Amino acid sequence: LADLVDAREGVRDEAAFDALVAVASRDHEAAVRATLAEVLRVLERWRAADKALAGRAEMAQLPALTDMKAQLSRLVEPGFIATAGAARLRRFPVYLRALEQRRAKLDEGGGATHRDRLLHDQVAQLQEAYLHRVEALPEGRPPGESLRRVRWMLEELRVSLWAQQLGTDGPVSDQRIRRVLES
Repeated sequence: LADLVDAREGVRDEAAFDALVAVASRDHEAAVRATLAEVLRVLERWRAADKALAGRAEMAQLPALTDMKAQLSRLVEPGFIATAGAARLRRFPVYLRALEQRRAKLDEGGGATHRDRLLHDQVAQLQEAYLHRVEALPEGRPPGESLRRVRWMLEELRVSLWAQQLGTDGPVSDQRIRRVLES
């Protein structure tokens, strides 16, 4: 419902409010159905990603697998639908496919584990800085707009590093993320 309201002009009087209620009432069911379909797609991809991370692994792969499991638990955690919102939820299948592709590349051999470590190092420092800022927030205070933006920029950075062919939702780089973190 918030997406429907946010997509409309600001309400300044009773007539505009009544018009907004009428449009939201009409469009609400379709929006709920679309969001539900998206949630089902996300859960299907989550299941596939979780399965890809299960099972045996070589010792050298454990740091990468630990990072991927942490990423997966941050993406699909209790309340993730409300946290992400309907618009961002549409990107979750991409994030999850990128995670699956990262896992598959680890098994290719030929230095894949070393390459993964180098790419992970690009993300790890930014991820830690983001998580540190979130943890420093007073209890009960949600992250502000810039921290929410960084969260999704980190996911897009992971896509750009491990699954470029999936494409990102706009330009992303470690420098861009640092600038937002510093603002």
